[in-house]
Amino acid sequence: MSDLNKAFLSVQPNNASLIEEALEFAWTELIQSTFCPYPNLKQPLLTEKTFVVLLAGERGVTDWQPKDTLASQRKTVDKAFDIHRKAGTRFGLSIALDAIDCDVEVTPWHQMQPRHAPYHIECIAWQRNQPLDKAATTRILSRIESTKSERDTVDFIMALGVEFGFEFSAVKQNSVIAKDDHCSGNIKASSGFAPLSWGAATRLIITTDFEFGAVA
Repeated sequence: MSDLNKAFLSVQPNNASLIEEALEFAWTELIQSTFCPYPNLKQPLLTEKTFVVLLAGERGVTDWQPKDTLASQRKTVDKAFDIHRKAGTRFGLSIALDAIDCDVEVTPWHQMQPRHAPYHIECIAWQRNQPLDKAATTRILSRIESTKSERDTVDFIMALGVEFGFEFSAVKQNSVIAKDDHCSGNIKASSGFAPLSWGAATRLIITTDFEFGAVA
């Protein structure tokens, strides 16, 4: 960093660490190359994408994955303080997994039937808008491991939710009747007659859940 320090004026003391100097230099380079970064500079959901990774380091994000979508990275950084405060709890796991577009149901050991050993939890996760594959499973496991309590053991299940339903609709068509007041009482055949008819459309929806045996 000593060579880099010659290129710009540092505002840090002489005992600054290498990581502090590196962050200062990175911030300086990005700010100088960006037109008016304020007021969104420190807002993860609004700032330029090049600043998101620096905000992640500044906020102490431990589970940072470059392959995550930009939206997931922004949400992870935005919720970093909440994740730190609630780490080791069911609520903390819910916040952490929501940031990577995943819903989770956490069951602690004392609510299981039969009861498990203390500090054991079961996590059933549903991935949103992504295919169910090994990469998704590995990603969710990584986020769980970085957020759960160190003493907790986890049974992890990837679930696939499919929603269906049943709908019925019908339409009525009124008849058109020809009328003849002839004294004989006979009504002549006429194209004015129309039968009563109806039509219907159906849509079948079935609700089901699949649980795969991805247990860790």
